[in-house]
Amino acid sequence: MIVLLLIIALTIVVWILQREVSREVFISANVRDDLVASYLANLALVRGQAILRLDDHAEYDSLNEPWAQPITFKGETFGFQEGDEGTRPAEPKLLITDEERKFNLLTLVRGNDDQRKKAFDVMKRLVAICRREDDRLKDGLEGSAKVVRRADDDTPNTDTLVRNLVKYLDERASEDSEDLAFTTEGPSKSDVRGMKKQTPYQMLTLGELLQVEGWNEKLLHGGPRVYEGKEEDPNGQDNRPFNELSSLEKFERTRDEIEQADQRSRDPNPLPLLPYLTLYSSGRVNINTCSRELLLALDENMTWVVVDKIIIAREQDRRDVVAAEENGGTPPEPETPADPNAEPEDKASFRPQDLANFAAFVARATNETTTEGQQPTLEGFTQEIYTAIRPWLVTRSTVFRVEAAATSGKITNTMYAVYRRTGTNQTAAATGAGGTGGTGGTGGTGGTGGTGGTGGTGGTGGTGGTTPATTTSGDPAMPTEPKMKLTLLFKDIKQDN
Repeated sequence: MIVLLLIIALTIVVWILQREVSREVFISANVRDDLVASYLANLALVRGQAILRLDDHAEYDSLNEPWAQPITFKGETFGFQEGDEGTRPAEPKLLITDEERKFNLLTLVRGNDDQRKKAFDVMKRLVAICRREDDRLKDGLEGSAKVVRRADDDTPNTDTLVRNLVKYLDERASEDSEDLAFTTEGPSKSDVRGMKKQTPYQMLTLGELLQVEGWNEKLLHGGPRVYEGKEEDPNGQDNRPFNELSSLEKFERTRDEIEQADQRSRDPNPLPLLPYLTLYSSGRVNINTCSRELLLALDENMTWVVVDKIIIAREQDRRDVVAAEENGGTPPEPETPADPNAEPEDKASFRPQDLANFAAFVARATNETTTEGQQPTLEGFTQEIYTAIRPWLVTRSTVFRVEAAATSGKITNTMYAVYRRTGTNQTAAATGAGGTGGTGGTGGTGGTGGTGGTGGTGGTGGTGGTTPATTTSGDPAMPTEPKMKLTLLFKDIKQDN
């Protein structure tokens, strides 16, 4: 009996020891995987920063540029070499989008009364379009032209939703907004939601929209899509609500929505509103990157056909090149780039001169060349519409969102950062040897690879022309530091176990 009791006691001790050892092993593995996933996600963020800072075009940003294309890490070893112990980590995922493709909610409470009224109207039309309550959608939707609200639907109408949002922003801007009371579903029910005012801004993240009366997950993220009366996707894709997804699944769905924006625009199901909203942009809208829905919302007289023309124009080469290739002619000779390693010029995007006046805008949107004295035309688009939307439009984006996701083992780290980009990498055009910077008021630090500056006491210019710099040993020198700068506005990190 004594031996039996000793064996039982020893078995219990061994079992406890084994459990503790296994627990420590699992904890160590999770710590290691968390560290690897964190490093990989940060590596992806740095990659995104580099891509944004190396942009050579200062006057425009478009969906045809490298930052808007799928980004891979081909050739990256992540520090693992052949023969190293362990497995090579999975490639992180990276997504870069500009915030000027969205509507800035803060324009609802900024500027004078006229500007706020125009922003209110744009926001109201955008909500109606996403809820599929706009009659102009009948020309492009595949299926039902307009969602008809049921008699028992007590969701606030579009006008009420936007008015509640403006009220929230106005109250949030005050210093006495720590505890705000909202009345929902009639006077009998009061929903008191406590908040702490943490910044001088009206709103810090879009998640606060759930605090606004009438705004809910379904409006912001969209409900289950309906396919022929059923909520099951015939293609077998995940149709769960957005708030039920993991961080990695949310990343993937966000990327799919961006890459399939045109298909989503033609879907008769209500669209999630959140992808069209921002708090960080300049308040203007980049015509090269914004969605069909936002272009329609800019003016009540904009039609689906006109917006379609604009989207096609910004995605194709200019008409003179396309026509020559289609007719078997000779396309215009491309200009020889000053830097043979620079990315090819994007001929499709709108440039500042294309927004200069009504005629220039129509000519660019239709890709038509006109003779002297002839005015280009675009059916359904008038001078009045151009005058109404022109104050909103720009061709350059200044704020970008970089999202990264990395997985190691059972740990997934996702993070996103919002950056404001300033400066330009463009230099004065020059060939031959670099000049000596001049003197004056605006030239900065003298010539860099060409004609010297006209301001400040300029230094000696760098190597001019297209000859790459070399070291004394004959090896290529390190590239110069990009002049574009990024300022971090916001950063968020999430972890899924």
